[in-house]
Amino acid sequence: MYTRPLVCIFLAAIFLLPLNAEGQSPSGDPISSSLLPAGSPVPAFSLPDILGSEVDVGAYLGQLPMVLSFWSIYCDSCVNEMLSLQKLEDKYRGKGLVIVAVNEDLRVPKDRIRRFLERLEKFRGKISYPLLYDDGSKVFNALGVTTLPTLVLIDREGRISGYSHGFDPEGERDLLARIEALVKGREEPAVSVFPRMDERNEFVTVRGEAALCGFFDSSGWRKSFTGSDSLPMELELTRDLSRRAATRNTVTEGLRMLGIKLYTSELMDGCISPNGINLSRDPFDTKDPVSNLLGLINYSDFFETLQEQEMLIDKTYYTIRKVRVSMDDLSNEMESLGYLFEPLRITFTYVNLSSLDQKAFLVSLLDSSRYIGRFEPPVFTASSITQVFEVYTSSRGFVDEILGMDFGDLQVFVEEVTPASLELEVWK
Repeated sequence: MYTRPLVCIFLAAIFLLPLNAEGQSPSGDPISSSLLPAGSPVPAFSLPDILGSEVDVGAYLGQLPMVLSFWSIYCDSCVNEMLSLQKLEDKYRGKGLVIVAVNEDLRVPKDRIRRFLERLEKFRGKISYPLLYDDGSKVFNALGVTTLPTLVLIDREGRISGYSHGFDPEGERDLLARIEALVKGREEPAVSVFPRMDERNEFVTVRGEAALCGFFDSSGWRKSFTGSDSLPMELELTRDLSRRAATRNTVTEGLRMLGIKLYTSELMDGCISPNGINLSRDPFDTKDPVSNLLGLINYSDFFETLQEQEMLIDKTYYTIRKVRVSMDDLSNEMESLGYLFEPLRITFTYVNLSSLDQKAFLVSLLDSSRYIGRFEPPVFTASSITQVFEVYTSSRGFVDEILGMDFGDLQVFVEEVTPASLELEVWK
């Protein structure tokens, strides 16, 4: 699902409100106080088509059932929905159904939109129903629509029958069946594509991003740091990194809703690290508790992408997703992996350990652990070094994890003094 930007090329217009995270009713209708309620008459209107000719949509109101598809060239799910509607256009053209697509790209030249439609026809398929421009978003605002894509379903009396908010390919059959019910003159409830009410789910909107790395000049991207001249190959790598970052952020958000806040290494947001050019930017390989967990769980078992939008803006590739999180399943999985949902404070006492070796131990621990949430700076006294960790597992579980780690030249031995305190001997 996509929120229409005021100026599509500006980052703030797209990402300050990247996606609407509203819930949906079991029928697929958006829950929105701004939308005209079902049963309301649709105001008559006319709009210009892609050739500039005025089309009187109002002439069909009260005559035939109608579907209004609000869309943007920057909204992938909008385009997928429009191509899906073409199946009904092919079936019912001239036989009792009017489908109209209403473009909502503000301040985008009409020639730009026409060129997009030409490429759409060439590479994906022709849209043969009317494609109209909603200059000033008058119709969009009059109906109270706030997000893209949105379908407005209108019965043969010219009244709003319902809405479809966002486009889920897996629910395409139900959506088309619901529209066909208008043609047959009755509202047949579509089979719900949403979960049972007794399932505990959350809906989250997440974003991933990755920089397009390489050498640029006044004409744009020239070649990668690795010497490749293939922009498509570099874009595909950047796209994959962006999608993986979105996956990581989805898992992190799901854990947060369970009360688990794991330690997270700072992700690179560009191509240059403090040590120079660095192409190792995989968010699944950051050597921290989050990426260590990502290697254990099956993402698709707990997270279902409802809408996804991708775009390249300037030198950054963005992935935006609306995701349904199966909270009960995720909670059970985390519990089976030994996680607690409240952090346990454990005090480490380092025995015969220099401050330098303590730093080396900490780096290795953070690289390998799955359970650490946060930690405090070490406290130095004349006789000892202590440090407090918050972990999302039991003391015994943390001990077992430490004993199974590889600390390189350091030989680590752990003694459990109390359920909340450990002593560590570190030898070379």
